[in-house]
Amino acid sequence: MILYLKPYFEKKPWAGDTLSEIYDCPKQTGEAWIVSGYAGKSSIILNGRYQGQTLRHLWRKHPELFGCFDEKEFPILIKLINSSSDLSVQVHPNDYYALSKHNSLGKFECWYILDGNKASDVIVGINAKNQKDVRMYIDNNILLQKLIKRKIQKDDLVIIEPGTVHAIQANSFLLEVQESSDITYRLFDYNREPRRELHIEDSLNVIRFNDSKNPVYKLKENDVFTSKYFDITKLDISEEHYIDIQEYRIIYVLEGSCSINNNRLTKGNAVVVTIDENNVEIKGDSKLLMITPKKKGNRPKMRKVALITGIASQDGSYLAEFLIKKGYEVHGLINSRSLINKECLSTLVNNDSIMEHLLFFHLGDMTDSSNLNRIIEKIRPDEIYHLASQSHVDASFELPEYTADVNALGTLRLVDAIKNSELRTKLFNASTCQLFEGTNDGKAQNENTPFNPRSPYATSKLYGHYIVKNYRDAYSIYAVNGIMFNHSSPREDETFVGRKITKAVKRIIKGEQKTLTIGNLYSKRDWGYAPDFVEAMWLSLQQDKPNDYVFATGETHSIKEFIEHAFSYVGIKIKWVGKGVNEQGIDEKKGNVLVKVDPLLYRVSEIEYLKGDSSKAYKELGWKHKYSFSELIAIMIDNE
Repeated sequence: MILYLKPYFEKKPWAGDTLSEIYDCPKQTGEAWIVSGYAGKSSIILNGRYQGQTLRHLWRKHPELFGCFDEKEFPILIKLINSSSDLSVQVHPNDYYALSKHNSLGKFECWYILDGNKASDVIVGINAKNQKDVRMYIDNNILLQKLIKRKIQKDDLVIIEPGTVHAIQANSFLLEVQESSDITYRLFDYNREPRRELHIEDSLNVIRFNDSKNPVYKLKENDVFTSKYFDITKLDISEEHYIDIQEYRIIYVLEGSCSINNNRLTKGNAVVVTIDENNVEIKGDSKLLMITPKKKGNRPKMRKVALITGIASQDGSYLAEFLIKKGYEVHGLINSRSLINKECLSTLVNNDSIMEHLLFFHLGDMTDSSNLNRIIEKIRPDEIYHLASQSHVDASFELPEYTADVNALGTLRLVDAIKNSELRTKLFNASTCQLFEGTNDGKAQNENTPFNPRSPYATSKLYGHYIVKNYRDAYSIYAVNGIMFNHSSPREDETFVGRKITKAVKRIIKGEQKTLTIGNLYSKRDWGYAPDFVEAMWLSLQQDKPNDYVFATGETHSIKEFIEHAFSYVGIKIKWVGKGVNEQGIDEKKGNVLVKVDPLLYRVSEIEYLKGDSSKAYKELGWKHKYSFSELIAIMIDNE
C-alpha cells in the first residue's frame, strides 16, 4: 500500500519563505512535518481506504501494515525546516539519562541539506572539556563563541548523536529525520519573545565533551547512511528501479517526478510504503530519500506505564504493588486526595523511593469524561486496569442511577477515551460473577454461560461488559473482560461479607464484640485470594490477542461454611440451632450466641449459587489460583 501524506504545517516566528514555494502552506510556516505521528500534529492519509485518517491513528489501529513494531508511537518524525534567523542551541539525552528522568528513550537525528539552503554552516559541538568549562562560558556570556561551526553544502548529511550540542543557523533549509521523542534540552536561546525555558542542568549532564568526530557526511547518489536508529538511502532515478519491501519504508521526493507502482509523485511528496506492498517499482527522472525505520532491538526498554482506576481499593492496591515489582510506572485515579492515605496504599505511599517516582495519583472520576481524556493523553499508558465501580450490590438498589452512571456509563467513557486517544493502550475491565443467575444445579459458570443479572449493580456491570466487547470489535481496541468471582483479603472493605466475618471473629476473641450479625447463611460463593486475581488481570493483557476470561477457584462454599472455618481457625466450634431467621451460631463449649441472622441484611434479589470454571484462563494464560479457601481465611484473620 502506498500512503500519500498531507504534512502538518507549523508556524514559527523565525520562518523563511522557501516552504511556500513547495507547498500550499500558511504564511510564517517554518516547519513542514511531512511524516509525523505526533498527537495533534499527525500527517493525514490522502488516498485509499484510509483516506482522511491520521498516520498516528493508522499506526495504532493497523500495526500489521508496519511490521508490528512494539513502539506505542510512530517512531520517526521527518520535517522540512526553513529558518530566517538562528535557532536555539540544544542537546538531546542518551537512552539511559532519558529513561532515568522521563521514562523515555533518547533522540538521534540527521539533517539533510536541501537545494535552496543559504546557510554556510551549522553548529555541531562545543569547545569544552567538562561541565565546569560550560558553566564558565554561560556565566561570562561567551557560550556562543565556544560553539563549533561546521561548513555545509547541498546533499550533506549532518549527524546529531545524543549528547551533541547543536543548532540550526539563519537561512537554513534542510530536511530533519529524527526519532520521535519529546525530550530536548535547551542550552541557549536568543532574546525572542516569549522567552522559553532553558534546561541548563540537564544539558550539562548529557553533553558529550571532547567530541572530535566529524558529523558532516556527504550523501552521494545511491548511497546509504546506516545507523541503529534508521537507514537513509539517496536514490537517483533515471530508469526503472526495484525495491524488495521487507520493512515499511518512507520515501520523500527531493527533485523531479516519478511513479511508484503507478502512483505519481512530484517534488515535496512524501509517502509510506507499507509491508503488504511487497515489491516496489520506481520509474521517472527524480532524486529521492528513502528512510527505513528500525526496531529498538537491544536498546534499553522504557518502563511500561499503567493506569489503575480504583487504585485505593483492595484490588487496586495489590495490583499497584504487583506492577511496581515488575518494573512498571503506575498511575492511579482517585476522586479524593484523602484516599492516598488509605491503609491499603500505605506500604507504597510511605516508601520515598516509590512515591512520585514510580507511583503517581491523579484526581478524577468515572463520571468526568473530559478529565479521563486528559489523563490518558498525558500519561499515555501501555495498560489500563479498570477497577473503579460502585461495587456494593445492596447499595445499588438504593442508588440505581448513581450505580449506572459510574459502572455502565463510566466504562463507556473510558473505552471511548481510549478510542479517541489513538494510543496503543490495552484495557482490563473488571467484570463480575454477579452477571450470572447462579442456578443451584451444581454446574460451574464459564465464559459461555448465559447472563441474567439480578441487581442494578449486575445490570450496570453487564452494560460495561458488553460495551468493552463492542469497542473491541468495532475499533480493534485490545480490551479484556475479566469475569471476577468473589475474592477477599485483609484489605477488603469491611462491608463485604468475607471481611465482615473475619473482622468480627477477631474482635469477638479479643472481647471487643459479642456477636456477628449476618444475612442469608446459605448463599454459596466461589471465594479466592485477591493477589491471585491481580496476577490474572496482568496475564490477560500480555497475550497476542484480547479475550474474555472467568477467574475463579472452582470451589463453592456457603457463608455458613465461611463462618465455621473462621471460628474454627481461632479454636471455636460453632453449633447451629434454630431455623430461618431464628437460626443462631453458638459456641459449642461455652454456650453463648456468637452468630445471629438479621432479615434486614437479606438482599432484595439474591443469587444463591456461584461457582466459576477458569479452564479457559488456565489453558490460554497459564493462570490458576494458588491459595485455598482455608488459607484465605487464615490470612485474613491473622492480619486483622
